[in-house]
Amino acid sequence: MLTFKMRNVSVRGVVATAIFSLLATLLIDAPAVAAECRDVLQPDGTVKTICEEEGGSQEPGGGDDGSGEGGGGAPRVCELEGREIPCSSEFGAWDGYCYVRVVTDDPNVHRDVWGNHTDGVIVECSPFDCVGGPDPCPGATLDWAPGPPAQPGPSAEELARRAVASMQLTMGQIGSTPPSSTSDPNAVGSIGLPIWLWIADRAENTVGPITRTASDGGLSVSATGTLDRVEWTLLSASGATVGAITCDGPNAPGTPYDGRNSAEPSPTCGFGADLNSSPGNLTLTGTAYWVVEWQGGGQAGQIDVPAQSNSTQIRIGELQALVQN
Repeated sequence: MLTFKMRNVSVRGVVATAIFSLLATLLIDAPAVAAECRDVLQPDGTVKTICEEEGGSQEPGGGDDGSGEGGGGAPRVCELEGREIPCSSEFGAWDGYCYVRVVTDDPNVHRDVWGNHTDGVIVECSPFDCVGGPDPCPGATLDWAPGPPAQPGPSAEELARRAVASMQLTMGQIGSTPPSSTSDPNAVGSIGLPIWLWIADRAENTVGPITRTASDGGLSVSATGTLDRVEWTLLSASGATVGAITCDGPNAPGTPYDGRNSAEPSPTCGFGADLNSSPGNLTLTGTAYWVVEWQGGGQAGQIDVPAQSNSTQIRIGELQALVQN
């Protein structure tokens, strides 16, 4: 059952707005500036008057804080009894006291809550303990408010994850000696020769580095992805591991084979001749591991990116000498 209770904070907000309007009238020496003002319900339940003028919005008694960011760059953090909690839930936006959401703007509904008001909305105030419980929450109350509650914007980390998603990080196409038997059915390598490995389709999202930015609600976060390493495995037809190596740092993308002496190993990434000892059709798999660092809104951190894999088939044969008498 919902209970009805008028919170004093809303009344104080309305009184504060009226006082401000009176003071503005008395300031006859102030220059006349065309402005459109509106009352906005703040997260703590108070009412703030925002005036739109040329050059942007200003708050009474406020202005630029000198940061150059208009005061909107900091991410919102919500706390309860010293612990961080979500700034939104199925019951609305956290206002420092409860989760608030609009119930109705119809003056004919919940007449006992509207009181003498003819505009505004009726909001539901649900304590944190309501989260995950029945809807509506038995402990919720109904109040009048001059407007809808402010909606919390995304956190800096949420924006960082958006930036990472836009990167589309992946394990690129595999380049090897011999080439993939799928792309070249006639390609056959030889036992005892090095196998060169590299990422063939070099792009920002396959070899890095790659930088993307995400912005919302005055907060902007920049994230940079770097290819940390590529782990390569070579499996026989029976599934046994023939070879396994890791190419990291600047060697992670490998070096494309340039037609040099096939007995020379890759200068950056590849299986040595000692690991190329099993003839037949082998499965070659490359798994890319990315590191993403982000910063914005006075915060910084790292995003864990799931490993990305790609596989292909290569064919290895045995060299046989033909002896003629």
